[in-house]
Amino acid sequence: MSDFHCSMGSPASTLHSMASSGTLFLNVMDFSGTAVFAATGVLASTRKRMDLVGAVALALVTATGGGTLRDLLTGQTPVFWIRQPIYIWVAIAAALLTFALVWRMPAPKNYLLIPDAIGLALYTWLGCVKAHLLGLPDTSVVLMGVVTGIAGGIIRDVLSAEVPFIFLKGELYAAASLPGAIALVICWHLGLGELPSAAICMAIVLAIRLAAIRWNIHLPSYSGKTGK
Repeated sequence: MSDFHCSMGSPASTLHSMASSGTLFLNVMDFSGTAVFAATGVLASTRKRMDLVGAVALALVTATGGGTLRDLLTGQTPVFWIRQPIYIWVAIAAALLTFALVWRMPAPKNYLLIPDAIGLALYTWLGCVKAHLLGLPDTSVVLMGVVTGIAGGIIRDVLSAEVPFIFLKGELYAAASLPGAIALVICWHLGLGELPSAAICMAIVLAIRLAAIRWNIHLPSYSGKTGK
């Protein structure tokens, strides 16, 4: 994937580049994203005092939710974790490790927000890359990056009876993912290599999300009175 800056209209060239030099990097990042989001599922389960089975189940749907929706929307069936069950085992391992670490420990402030931001950045990049490998147009690549980044967290929060971050008033969540995805496509068109493009994309997502958390930055939202 070192020549990932190939023409956006030439997915075959990108696939060859990925196969020849970037498979290890992509796999490491893919499994890292799976592990991070699985960990957020366990952390979210502590809010409802779930047992080990509930925590692992929530971790699994969180880790696989974004990629599953992406695969369904792009017609890639069976979805990735059915074709490659190793993703399930990575998620389970990360869930068990996280559960062991946080078991009976008081949850620190913002314990879920930081790893969730990291997962958002990783999965935004991964979603864009995998959509690009399918030869999708730029707009679809960006949208699949955002969908992959946010869907798992939405499912996690819904199943744990919490309002998903994306639906909180003015929350910079999808709005953090979108600029990173757009920047990645621009980097490819500018001819940047694999690592710089990935770093720029994830840095933008992470910086926006962490800044929003740190300084309580929100998007403008409707503040008028609602009709009766």
